[in-house]
Amino acid sequence: MMTLSLPTYSSVLDLPETIQAQAGIECQRECDPGSFRLQLNSSSWYSQSDLLRPGLSLSVLKADLHKRFHLVAEAQDCSVLRFTFCLSGSIRVNYRSSAAALNITASQSYLSAIGGQIQLTSDFAAQQNLLLIRIDIDPLLFQSLVGSRFTAISSRVQAISMGLQSGCCWQNRPIVPVAKVILYQLLECPYRDTIRRLYLEGKVLEIIAIQTNQFTEETQPVGRSPHLKPGDIERIHHAKHILVNNLANPPSLSNLARQVNLNDFKLKQGFRQVFGTTAFGYLHQHRMEQAQLLLRERDLNIAEISQVVGYANPSQFSAAFKKKFGVTPKAFQLS
Repeated sequence: MMTLSLPTYSSVLDLPETIQAQAGIECQRECDPGSFRLQLNSSSWYSQSDLLRPGLSLSVLKADLHKRFHLVAEAQDCSVLRFTFCLSGSIRVNYRSSAAALNITASQSYLSAIGGQIQLTSDFAAQQNLLLIRIDIDPLLFQSLVGSRFTAISSRVQAISMGLQSGCCWQNRPIVPVAKVILYQLLECPYRDTIRRLYLEGKVLEIIAIQTNQFTEETQPVGRSPHLKPGDIERIHHAKHILVNNLANPPSLSNLARQVNLNDFKLKQGFRQVFGTTAFGYLHQHRMEQAQLLLRERDLNIAEISQVVGYANPSQFSAAFKKKFGVTPKAFQLS
């Protein structure tokens, strides 16, 4: 087992220098200044961090661990709200200011508030593949984004995040299917440079909305959506595939429901539960994402791309694209 002390809690990017200084192990920086790879104790690590805007950052940690690893991190003046998503593996985190340990496990999401003078120890078990996504957001930015929903989260989370108390606290929920879709979209971002940041920021804000709703759902009306069985979820995913494979000529909702053997009501409500939007809201989102890819490749003109993604009228396509992304397709293609 190796123990390292990480002096700056908020920055994963301090890890390479810390490892190099304390263990004498050379870290390989990627071309992107926000990423690095290293081999340590027969284990491999990869980390990627993106500052999306002041007060909002995204970090991804992938590790193939063969031996146990112990990390100590601390900060003198910390104030952050953190969304953590564990897609595989596990970590046990102990905070000096808290008697309870946080067990981060696969398929779980966590909302945590961390404030004041903090020291934590993280234990990474041996023989596991760890995949962790972390979103850090400044509490004031979070409050400005979610408005009155801020008062619906845990009072302890509110107090620590706003600097009224020090310490740390957390809540956890299962990762819902619609959030998992977005998490894998974050991992497979098809863009580079400024378009990458724009894409990631949009997805991160989307998942913050979903998670905020999930962590405050006790304040919302319940019992209005039908219970979905595993077979129903499979049919809804089948319906999604039918839509995205027929961008130019999608079926009507009733026709789609018949194709997947669901009634209209269950398909509509189920689509909202699984993907967080309506069937045709999802179709619109996919059309716009496909349009971005085609515009970036520059093999087709605007009229041709309009037809490919299901718009007979290029003007309507341009208007929909500008409403979604704030720029015209032509301006995006030339950027």
